[in-house]
Amino acid sequence: MALEAKGIKRSYGDFSISLDLAVDNGETLALVGPSGSGKTTALSLIAGLSKMEEGQLFIDGEDISALPAWKRNISIVFQDLALFPHLDVGGNIDFALRIGKRPKPEREKTVEALLDLVRLGSYASRKIHTLSGGEKQRVAIARSLASKPRALLLDEPFSSLDTPLRSEMRREFLDIRSRSDAPCVFVTHDREEAAMLGHRLALMADGRIVETGSARELFLFPKTEFAVRFFASGQVLPTVAMGKRPGGIEVTSPLGTLTIPSHLENVPLTGKVFIPNDAVSLSKREEAGWKSFCARCTDTIFEGSKLVLKLQLVAEEKITLPFEVISNPRTEPPRPGSTVDFWVNESLLRFVK
Repeated sequence: MALEAKGIKRSYGDFSISLDLAVDNGETLALVGPSGSGKTTALSLIAGLSKMEEGQLFIDGEDISALPAWKRNISIVFQDLALFPHLDVGGNIDFALRIGKRPKPEREKTVEALLDLVRLGSYASRKIHTLSGGEKQRVAIARSLASKPRALLLDEPFSSLDTPLRSEMRREFLDIRSRSDAPCVFVTHDREEAAMLGHRLALMADGRIVETGSARELFLFPKTEFAVRFFASGQVLPTVAMGKRPGGIEVTSPLGTLTIPSHLENVPLTGKVFIPNDAVSLSKREEAGWKSFCARCTDTIFEGSKLVLKLQLVAEEKITLPFEVISNPRTEPPRPGSTVDFWVNESLLRFVK
């Protein structure tokens, strides 16, 4: 791997971070997680802005753990962008080149090429305060690429933009990113942004990476309940195993009896089952693998692109548990208090930790 962090640790009072990750050349790793999980701290340790207490950091096999930030040639784009207001657009991009003592003709050529790359070809003499939010983002990214960094780090660079502009900048970033072969770590708390921009996702919680994989793997085939909750990809219910059956493992749950496809040799007596959003349908399904259930509707929420039905399940101990069904926005909302029939595709169910 081009960028590799091995056992990097740092404590800040009651909070500690332990970081292990690897990113290949040309790859973008989306470091995603809730606020306070340690994402920005992880970037600071990689960049050398914070000093690690343990561990090693490698780029292209070279141990750079002891190098100060300015010798690592790692570019970082902060959430507030940190552009120099006293310099024009060209001056901001040229700053890193002047530090590297590049000849002026080479610097001018590089600045021109980078401005063309980010579609700001005529903006070299523009003042920073005259730019829109999206234009400032592009200047910051161009500046980060000026020194041909060995690694590129971005700390929620689009979080301050409105939704339409943020969506536009994500697409532009993909195009710009494809022109650089540097390994990239992109920090975000936005799950859709992580899925769109990351070749792989690393999900953080409490200073640790709890799960890593492609967006498809983490959304559709998560290994942990935390991943299911964070990505809002379905429901998690407690289960008690009853035994192995030809179709899988039969369990009891607040829904009732379910058969979970599994190749596990040792099945825990109690566990948790993940029910993906797309494994639940309000339309009657008679295909093999679908099983019908019913629950009481407590509320409905119309979210524009979807209708969320909030249901209540009753376990054997008469404990009520919440359950959500995601439906087509044109679905007629059931009345609160009414009984709702729905179908579950057992072939999509899986155990999670």
